[in-house]
Amino acid sequence: MLSREDNELLTKTGAGTPMGALIRQYWIPVVTSGELVAGGRVKRVKLLGERLIAFRAKSGRPGLIGEFCPHRLASLYFGRVEDAGMRCVYHGWAFGMDGRCLEMPNEPGGGFCAKIRHVGYPCEERGGMIWAYMGPESPPPPMPHLEWTLLPDSHSFASKRVQECNWFQAMEGGIDSSHISFLHAPIDHADADVTRELDAASFGVGAAVQTADRAPRFDVVDTDYGVLIGAQRSRPDGTHLWRVTQFLLPFYTMPPTDLDEKITQSHIWVPMDDGNCINWMVTWHPDRPLTQEEIDLNVAGRGAHVCDYLPPTSEPYGDIRTAANRGNDYGMDWEAHRTRMFCGIPGFGVQDQAIQESQGDIVDRSLEHLGTSDTAIIQVRRRLMNAARALRDRGAPAPGRDPESFHVRSASVVLAPGARWVEGALPRVMPKPGRQLTLV
Repeated sequence: MLSREDNELLTKTGAGTPMGALIRQYWIPVVTSGELVAGGRVKRVKLLGERLIAFRAKSGRPGLIGEFCPHRLASLYFGRVEDAGMRCVYHGWAFGMDGRCLEMPNEPGGGFCAKIRHVGYPCEERGGMIWAYMGPESPPPPMPHLEWTLLPDSHSFASKRVQECNWFQAMEGGIDSSHISFLHAPIDHADADVTRELDAASFGVGAAVQTADRAPRFDVVDTDYGVLIGAQRSRPDGTHLWRVTQFLLPFYTMPPTDLDEKITQSHIWVPMDDGNCINWMVTWHPDRPLTQEEIDLNVAGRGAHVCDYLPPTSEPYGDIRTAANRGNDYGMDWEAHRTRMFCGIPGFGVQDQAIQESQGDIVDRSLEHLGTSDTAIIQVRRRLMNAARALRDRGAPAPGRDPESFHVRSASVVLAPGARWVEGALPRVMPKPGRQLTLV
């Protein structure tokens, strides 16, 4: 269990918090590229407790600016998008992409303009997404070489949704490899129809369930970019199935792939505020475009993507609130729950969301009781808390920002008893031949 102080350190990400300061050292996805049209409609978003406006200037450059004009705090959601930035419609004040005040047409003299600086964050476009750097460095650090951002757009599919819970408890679900034998599994592990359907969209979960080993043995190693997590299950033939999950600082998880499968998935758990987060999900193939069938499986919600939303509102991220939610018990199918599935909620991703949100807005970790199956969660907590404290207390650089170190995958491998799992998984985990893991 954690102390209340440590729990706050992990979960609070607003202005002035150690974890918020740490996350600001990394690039953050904001919206997909297709959501913004040059000179067109803007979008309200919320990141790390800040209400912001995402827009694309007439020049085509993406921008992210504070929602409320520093003059009289009118919303720039109603502002005019121009070549160099945005203009408030209340009194015409104009702001550049970096937040500099460019013009005050209602003020005589013009000297006041140079004294005003609004919130404006650098943006980059990569991998079909618009990213922002909200930290103090100028120029910002290079963007991470996440594999899907280096591929043609046709090789990947991305979705996002709001989850009504703290970012960290949502992310813990992404590094917890033991829950798949329960939350996502059939009551009968030999139910081939269910496990086949699981593997069609969730890549390797069915193979793990079929081992009938519900108590995996965990091992973890720290890397320069995060934590490498191995979960060992015994197979009936005496070999071991190792499912290898990646945690990449500060908020990426990669669940294991299927055996001999290159399709990889990643979540990005971005804090909106302390009680809500955006769960990005990306699926990609490094060597070919995704097929329409593969995309359709994800759109239909049969895997970890959830793409069925409530009617949009004008609130920040109001267009990605899921149709399955607390108010309708996430579509729980009680007959399936009774007869076939360990959890009758339809859909892999909705099952995760339901359980993570059921823990409350912020889990009180001073009340929990962890076991050996929580080894990975303990290590990721430690890694993040140490990094946040080091930045706060000593100004230590945020770890894991070498762009190349982010070019990794997850994996599943079958190894003989006693084999070293890190070495066994290395050819699958490192896409570039000859690259070695940097352990810390």
